[in-house]
Amino acid sequence: MIRTFVAIEIPRLPELSNLLDRLRMSGSKVSVPKAENVHITLKFLGDVNEGEVDRIIAALKEASSGFSQSEARMIGTGVFPGQRDPRVFWVGIEDGGATSMIAKAVDERASGLGFEAEKRPFTPHITVARVKSSSGIEKSLGILREYEKTDFGSFRIEDVRLKKSTLTPGGPIYEDLGVVPLTAGGPSRR
Repeated sequence: MIRTFVAIEIPRLPELSNLLDRLRMSGSKVSVPKAENVHITLKFLGDVNEGEVDRIIAALKEASSGFSQSEARMIGTGVFPGQRDPRVFWVGIEDGGATSMIAKAVDERASGLGFEAEKRPFTPHITVARVKSSSGIEKSLGILREYEKTDFGSFRIEDVRLKKSTLTPGGPIYEDLGVVPLTAGGPSRR
């Protein structure tokens, strides 16, 4: 069994790297991803048999077939589920709805393969920290607030990736199992 998810990769941008470094050194009990591991999760699939990978990639090709490459911008910060009990720190994505439409198509195809459909609405974001303990969290929340209106920069959404996640004591190691380019003629799903 391999642990998998579907994602859009994010380039390393200086302002985002700066935020990650500051959160990592805040002294708060938060888990901060390495800059090279930052991504937009479209769908977490969980543990799958290696023999299912080709079927999943074929489903991703079908799901992605109506989408073109598009521009996106990383802007602002926030927390899930809310300020009273923050569990996830995020950077927002503005893209005219592109990642939401792709995520919906991926979810529909994955559901057809037997994966559970998403119950919550998709909110495009990048996870920049996960809270391990609320003790001493004020310092990292203060850092996050400093970036709440920051424009981290733009990037191009070029493909959808099936990723393997290997959990290690030093953090997860991600590996591409399949890369599906977005190549449709129109700017959005047809």
